[in-house]
Amino acid sequence: MKLSSITPCWVTEIPKEKEEGVMYISLEYKTAVHLCACGCGKESVTPLKEGEWTLIEQKGLVTLRPSIGNFSGEKPHHAHYFITNNQIQWA
Repeated sequence: MKLSSITPCWVTEIPKEKEEGVMYISLEYKTAVHLCACGCGKESVTPLKEGEWTLIEQKGLVTLRPSIGNFSGEKPHHAHYFITNNQIQWA
């Protein structure tokens, strides 16, 4: 089931077990990880550094740029979306 929003969770280390609809953000490791918003269960790993992804947090809301794309794997899901102020916008 496609998600319409995501909840940020600030952590030091990314947990092995992840919950759907939660973005785990580690500033220490400059990484944000969440399960794909299409519901396939695949991890979306986004390095937070110049030339990769940028994370903006304002008043508990996160925006991640550029977009997230899941086009690979044995059964590609072709998910493509933006995360803006905790909301998933499907491309």
